[in-house]
Amino acid sequence: MTVTRSRRPRSAPPAALLIALVLLGGCARLPWVKDTPKDPTPPPAPTLKVVVRGVEDKLADNVRAHVSAGSRRCDTPAAYLDELAGRAREEAQGALRAYGYYHAEIQARIVRRGDCPRVVVHVTAGPRVTVEAVRLDIQGPARDDPTFMAALTTPPLRAGRLLNHAHYTATRRLVETVALERGYLTGHFSTHRLEVDPARNLARGVLVFESGPRFQVGEVRIDQQPAVVEDALVRRFLDYQPGQAYDATLVTRFYTALAASQYFDQVDIRPRLATPQGDEVPIDIHLTPRKRHRYSLGVGATTDEGLRTRAAYANRRVNVFGHRLKTELRASLIEQSLSGEYQLPRAHPADEWLSFQAGVKRKDVDSFESNQTQAGVADTQRRPWGFLETRFVNLDYQSFDIGGRVRDSLLVIPGVRWARSTANDPLYPTRGHTLNLELRGAAEELLSETSFVRFAASLRMVRGFGARWRLLTRADAGWSWSDDFGALPPTERFFAGGDQSIRGYDFQDLGPVNRRRNVIGGRYLSVVSAELERTVARQWAVASFVDAGNAFGGDGRDTGVKVSLGAGLRWRSPLGPARIDLAHPLQDDVVLRLHVRIGPDL
Repeated sequence: MTVTRSRRPRSAPPAALLIALVLLGGCARLPWVKDTPKDPTPPPAPTLKVVVRGVEDKLADNVRAHVSAGSRRCDTPAAYLDELAGRAREEAQGALRAYGYYHAEIQARIVRRGDCPRVVVHVTAGPRVTVEAVRLDIQGPARDDPTFMAALTTPPLRAGRLLNHAHYTATRRLVETVALERGYLTGHFSTHRLEVDPARNLARGVLVFESGPRFQVGEVRIDQQPAVVEDALVRRFLDYQPGQAYDATLVTRFYTALAASQYFDQVDIRPRLATPQGDEVPIDIHLTPRKRHRYSLGVGATTDEGLRTRAAYANRRVNVFGHRLKTELRASLIEQSLSGEYQLPRAHPADEWLSFQAGVKRKDVDSFESNQTQAGVADTQRRPWGFLETRFVNLDYQSFDIGGRVRDSLLVIPGVRWARSTANDPLYPTRGHTLNLELRGAAEELLSETSFVRFAASLRMVRGFGARWRLLTRADAGWSWSDDFGALPPTERFFAGGDQSIRGYDFQDLGPVNRRRNVIGGRYLSVVSAELERTVARQWAVASFVDAGNAFGGDGRDTGVKVSLGAGLRWRSPLGPARIDLAHPLQDDVVLRLHVRIGPDL
């Protein structure tokens, strides 16, 4: 490409150029050309108004919807209006029968007032038909399908309810939808009728469904555009067995696993229900990859840490085998850290990984100061009852100052961690829990400077009741043994206090104290909390809470059970609940302490 420069440089200053553009823009608005007025769209012709008296709400709305006179123009010939009134009686009768009113008395007349007549429909609804019995009979293999039958335990059409023809239609659709979702693709109703006896004001529904055979998951075709990881890895995310019975929830699990894998930006899964192959349902999966590299920066604040910043880099796919690399830098008033992690997907890569980790951390709180260097390997695998088990071995070196004593510690720490979490909503659950258990230790015979065993447990629960209330409870417990407690670094001791412990007290500022009343941590931990929350507006709630507990045992003197009471304000932000709490510690000179935190409940 050739660039030609003018011999005379431009001399017009930016201000002059701006003025010229403004003048030209103003000239463009001058009426040089006469605008041709456009023909306005004529307004729609007014129509007859249908007035319904004698019934209200949904029943009146249904009558208005069925009376065709409401679509007629106001200039409808007078001779035709009487015919519309007669037709309105029949149409209103049908609208009322849809809700089970088979003895309604209806009068319809034309009222001529002003330029547009009205159709006035007066209704005396009378008694309503009751559903006497419903026969819902499932024939075929679906009859022995517990999930299929459980979905039909409370159909819309049930004995004892007042008749609504929509319930009959909804029940048919429910059966057909469940059959399709469970893979009974040839299912059909051999009998379906709604019998109404107006003389007795009773109705009876008869529905017999022939399920036919249940189809299986057929060929799963994967299309990556472009291909970035091996198809074999993608199939491991799907987590199904060949020949497995088809279920719509299986497709949902496929989508959730692939979307959460971080490999793909778009996931399109299409089961070919309309064109099965024999007794199998083929599934087509189309994938569009995400960008390989991800950079992120974040700034936040909590009462425990004050202002905190975060910078991170992730390589989502180092190679076609799906390996990942993550590095992260964190900095706050009390803690600074740099860490890196290399991950290899295992048999079920949605949640099973082999990880190699390394990092450095500096922490400075009122109770202690420490500098930590750590490297380790962790293997996470699924276990029964929904638990994830992580086995790990860490090489940990710390230099720390706690209670005025400066020590160094080199430990080889093997351990195992179990985690289980469930929630009906990831951001604002009304039912769910998170359980974490960890057992770890070290031995002098395994190159460590001291021997210890440490067990910690944490439970978070949320239960909603009514339309506005939630109860949030948590419990933290810990136990440890050591032949030399003074040699344990702060990470292996127990402390209490802070936003997620006992509010009203500073972060990790509670526990046994030495002779100079410096907190040095304990061998045991016991903390409980209960919080009652009530929604007061769409995104806002208020809460009251009580926290209690402490760390105990070890080389120091116990300081007793600490209790705090408080109240707070909650905002459902897009990132999760934002909490502002005012807590009063009952065993402290502080009257109120402010706590601010953003994050999920579980």
